[in-house]
Amino acid sequence: MSKTQSEDERNAQRTDSNSGSPSEADHREQPDNLSSNFSEYSDEKLAEMSESALKTGSIEELEQARKRSLQRAKVARLARQYESIQSTGSVKQLKQARQRSLRGYTDEEFARRCRRARGESVNSERVSPVTATDEQPAPPALADYELKQVICEEFGKEGWSVMKPLLATHATLLLDDIESSRAMMVEGQSGVGKTMLLKTFGDLNEQFCRRSDVTPASFVSAGGSNSDNDSTNNDLLPLLEGRTLAVGDAQTLFAGSERTVESTWRKLARIMDGDGYYRQTATGGKVGYDDIRFNFIGATTPLSPRAWKMMGNVGQRLLLVQWPDEDYDGDWLCSVVEGGEHQPIERGRDAVQEFLQDLWNYHGGTESVTWTDDSIRKNVRVPIQRLARVVAHARGSVHDGAVQIEAPKRIGKLLHDLARGHALIHGRTHLELEDVEACGRVALSTMPAKRRGIVRALLDPNRDDPLTAGDVEMILDVSRPTARNRIDEMVALGIGDVVEETGRGGTTKAVVVNAEFRWPDGIAFPDF
Repeated sequence: MSKTQSEDERNAQRTDSNSGSPSEADHREQPDNLSSNFSEYSDEKLAEMSESALKTGSIEELEQARKRSLQRAKVARLARQYESIQSTGSVKQLKQARQRSLRGYTDEEFARRCRRARGESVNSERVSPVTATDEQPAPPALADYELKQVICEEFGKEGWSVMKPLLATHATLLLDDIESSRAMMVEGQSGVGKTMLLKTFGDLNEQFCRRSDVTPASFVSAGGSNSDNDSTNNDLLPLLEGRTLAVGDAQTLFAGSERTVESTWRKLARIMDGDGYYRQTATGGKVGYDDIRFNFIGATTPLSPRAWKMMGNVGQRLLLVQWPDEDYDGDWLCSVVEGGEHQPIERGRDAVQEFLQDLWNYHGGTESVTWTDDSIRKNVRVPIQRLARVVAHARGSVHDGAVQIEAPKRIGKLLHDLARGHALIHGRTHLELEDVEACGRVALSTMPAKRRGIVRALLDPNRDDPLTAGDVEMILDVSRPTARNRIDEMVALGIGDVVEETGRGGTTKAVVVNAEFRWPDGIAFPDF
């Protein structure tokens, strides 16, 4: 465990925040002086208080004013949701609003705040039916929040397909039976919005540590010290305990010669396995840290074959999710420039912060969740096993006729934990098929780019015909000789079987998916 002063302080804060019931923890997140007449503060009064805080230099007063304004916005939003529910009569929405209100205010107080936020007179005899005195709040779930709507509006459905695996990866920090790091990398072409999406995780410093880029030297510097009283300690590793490292440009981890990339990932492998990291320095001797658990999310442009090879040499510990291709044939510019660059980040940040704060407060923070689904049901276990084998074989190496394929154990564990994280952000501590579906997109991304197209075409359950060299040539936009090489590669890796396809000019060699790698039944096939 890290011995730095900042870590001790964070542990103390975490201990304080974990005491009491979940509902008490949620309530403590509100300003201490937020009395029942909070909504009577006018906008002008809030502005006056903020200006006064700036003039007097009172940081505490400024923070309180900020929290009041944020809480006003939250109450107003709940009021609008409740009003909508009353008019539509949706039972599902009614249940969601009940849970949202139980995580904040309840009974008469919530009803009064709703009416104030709508500008109506307060009648203490009218109690909102969306609350109940003896009901306990359910775990926070994405369905109860506006996060999906906000991300889809600002980053498109493509952004949401990437955001879900990132949220699920981060949520695995809540599980108490994991010791090593879980890592998810967003891979996409430059300019699609990867870095902007990662910026939505800002302002949650208790859960995230954001960096523009990172190298192994960042974790423990040559002049680093693990002294409890060393205020000059700039090492990154002790700051990551119980948090997720979010790196806007992770391309630096794959840059350099083959020897450099392999050395980088050997060091990262030790760090991500939870073994800590030590360096021998000329001035400070042996410096480093033990037993640091953190998660890692980042963004990168498409990885080179060399990067895949070097990572494979030290053992794959990285999951990827590919940013789906977007259509730029129509009128797309307005959707990009409206709101400027700040709006997508700020709206996304507010939505992410609201959900993750509620999730962490409800469960009690890092390593607070004991998984209740002791045995993996067959309808979930079998698809995860099959996806793990697909990834293992698709990442295999073929050289001079020799084929080397990794064991699927590690990737199976990573996919299983990703599914559990996906369940947590949907308010569950047991797995459903929808959690495996989230793993499908990741599995079909976590393989070299040159193989993705043909693997996806082979596994697509909506395709019945064998793949000929002509088909592969068109799908991958490659030459005919390259298409034939791709088919031979699929056969060598065991993913495909050779068949004879009859055409106008006679028979030609084609490939079909090996029965052991067919797409699992009941799992939706992702669009890319």
